[in-house]
Amino acid sequence: MKDSIYTAITFAPVQGFIEKSRKLRDLYGSSFILSYLSSAVCKAAEKEGYQVVSPAIINVVQGTPNQIIILGDFDRKQASATFNYAWKMLTRTCQQWIVDQIKQEYQWRQDWELWTNHAWEFFWQQGNSIGNVRRKLNNIKRSRNWIGINWQGESSTLSGADAIAWFGMGRDRNPKERNLTLESQQIRSFYTQLRQLTPLGEAFVDENEQLSIPELIKRLITYDVIANKLNLPSNQLPSVEIPKTFRDLNRLGEKRWTGWFQGDGDSIGKYLTKFSSSESEAEILNQFSQAMLNWGENYLKPSVKEGLGRVIYAGGDDFLGVFYRNPPEPELTAPECLGWFYRFQKVWRRHGIEEITVSIGFVWAGYGVPQRDVLQHCREAEKSAKNHGRDRIALRILFNGGNWMEWVCPWWFLEDVLESYGDRNQGKNWTHIYNDVAVLKSRHAFEGNQSEVALAMFEVYFGEDNRATLEKHLWDCDGKTGILGNRQEDCKDKHQSLNEWIINLAKVGFHLMSGYNRDLTPNPFPMREGE
Repeated sequence: MKDSIYTAITFAPVQGFIEKSRKLRDLYGSSFILSYLSSAVCKAAEKEGYQVVSPAIINVVQGTPNQIIILGDFDRKQASATFNYAWKMLTRTCQQWIVDQIKQEYQWRQDWELWTNHAWEFFWQQGNSIGNVRRKLNNIKRSRNWIGINWQGESSTLSGADAIAWFGMGRDRNPKERNLTLESQQIRSFYTQLRQLTPLGEAFVDENEQLSIPELIKRLITYDVIANKLNLPSNQLPSVEIPKTFRDLNRLGEKRWTGWFQGDGDSIGKYLTKFSSSESEAEILNQFSQAMLNWGENYLKPSVKEGLGRVIYAGGDDFLGVFYRNPPEPELTAPECLGWFYRFQKVWRRHGIEEITVSIGFVWAGYGVPQRDVLQHCREAEKSAKNHGRDRIALRILFNGGNWMEWVCPWWFLEDVLESYGDRNQGKNWTHIYNDVAVLKSRHAFEGNQSEVALAMFEVYFGEDNRATLEKHLWDCDGKTGILGNRQEDCKDKHQSLNEWIINLAKVGFHLMSGYNRDLTPNPFPMREGE
């Protein structure tokens, strides 16, 4: 659109805010807060008569993306003030609710003020086209202007980086004047009272938990009795996504493995840039945003059926979900998760935009790994899928001790290769190839400028046809994304990369396809940290 002004707005930190969550309920709280803040800015722009190009749908529960494109000169001070007021409303609502419920001599006002004033960095930029303003916004995000909070006190039991929220947290800031024994007793007493609060209908803090202020906000805002004070429509309250029957994950207590996936559309910016010179670029972006938000709500979320898991957020072309089951239902197995990924491409194409692909990172996580670590691995696995050529999935096993292994495969080859496995006894026992890899590695059979040993082993277990497919499609050709990557020029060592791909297939396949969860299984060969 000629002579137009576009305003782009975003804020940070987003990924870090999400990842610092111990419970599944906290993840919902993080997603809700991010959507609420974005929605507040969008509604303020609309109230001033501006068109919100993206996101096309403003719904706190459904998910509102945190990058906002507005057609018009939406004033920076007004946008920033709207954002800050929305966050202030959240913090004050949670703070006041606790004060009303538990009568104490509160001295924590300064700490709440710090979190109210310095939790976010706000970015605003304008340009004469959507492509132009998005580039400007990305450039200013590289220069940081964020004031971190310097705290003094005990760390919370969840993040280990913020002071425990309790009524006396603001007093005696001089360490020499603090009575640590008395503080510890008062903190325990305060959290005992928190656990006994009845308006929430359940104890919202576990016996061993002591939360920081942002953790407390994430937890509390998931309850309607708190969120109601934000004057949201009834169909946008947390209970829409977190019903009364919701049971949080108890991964460590139940000793159950879980599957986590994080996905993102590939090269969306590049796709949208094609329309940057078009007078209808705003309309095209709006249609794209609407298509992706509708896809997340109407196709992605229903595809993760009850009993398999939940989609935590679907804010357009980026999404996060978890596969899990609680007792008394049978324990979830990795092959069940893989079955969903086999069908995922059909789900993905329901958005109707043929040109865009998607990459996903999947983490099959041991019960002893903290949730925040699992989420970081999820993000890294998604990044790995993109770095290996996009349009694929990275399957990562994350063991309780922190070690991990990964295998990356294009969508079109995933089911063909995993389901075609056959051992030497015409069965499906992946121990055979797992042990063969161990023996061959010990004999240095995969070394040197060759990959014939790995290919011969691959043919034994996956068949002649799959070997031919593998060798033909190492790189992009015939409309299929390459198994090792997009172009051979981007690969430093073809033979080494092919050997590693087959070795990682054997190792990851052994742990995923066996149908039960392993962590203490003797390892035929030592696993390096991060392997």
